[in-house]
Amino acid sequence: TGWAMGLTLAICASLSLAPTGPAMAQASWETVPAPAPLPAPAASGMVATADDEQVYYEIHGTTGDWIIFLHGGTGTALSWGNQVPAFAGHNRVLLIESRGHGRSSWNGDPLHYERMADDVVAVMDALAIPAADIVGWSDGGDIAMIMGFKYPDHVRRFVTFGSNADTDAYDADNLARPPYTIKSSRAEDAYRAVSPTPDRWESFRDAVYDMWHREPHMLGDLPAITAPALIAVGQYDAISVAHSQAIVDAIPGAELAVMPEASHYMPLHAPEAFNTAVKDFLDRQ
Repeated sequence: TGWAMGLTLAICASLSLAPTGPAMAQASWETVPAPAPLPAPAASGMVATADDEQVYYEIHGTTGDWIIFLHGGTGTALSWGNQVPAFAGHNRVLLIESRGHGRSSWNGDPLHYERMADDVVAVMDALAIPAADIVGWSDGGDIAMIMGFKYPDHVRRFVTFGSNADTDAYDADNLARPPYTIKSSRAEDAYRAVSPTPDRWESFRDAVYDMWHREPHMLGDLPAITAPALIAVGQYDAISVAHSQAIVDAIPGAELAVMPEASHYMPLHAPEAFNTAVKDFLDRQ
């Protein structure tokens, strides 16, 4: 797992990375632009979990069906600045920050994807949202899949992007080139800017990396999913296309979308194409 630990920022799908120097004739998928700023939310707040954590949420849009966007590991709701304006006109968009991430609290215990899925349902229940569409990026997609088999009544349809159902999921060849070789402090900077415990970045980051080594292992659970699912992955993703195909093979009726000229950070470097793919899938279901 030595090289896997070296992924570090490579799989932080949410806030991701910023080049530290000028781009030199890079393809768009080799870059990681900063997300657009989020508009002001219509509402925001905290929900207490069963184990006394506080989970942050914010709502954008006031009409239409609910759609929940779940960020990636070490990220925050700020990841979705390129997506919220594209969806909030016709949907009520709910952004949730996973425990320990962003403004949500963390008691220092080991992090688990399943507990994060429980937290999403706690927020939905507190807001009286019986069911929603879910869009999960990287770790957020792992959470969406867990919700699909653990809380099927809460999930209408879901889209994952660059997500994994087992720890043996990564594309080593892709990870050896940009954008994954770009060093950046963007995820750390965003954490320190919004977290109630900004000085805990290192311990939080290490807890996320530890979770990546331990989890998930849920391929055997995926056949229980009944919601329509789109499993999307970039052509140059950190997650291999073969692993994404294995997820599709396990979920009844799931669809695979390999996004051309896309990396793990497609929601940032090609937001219009990403948003269109999500909308097209949801419109067809």
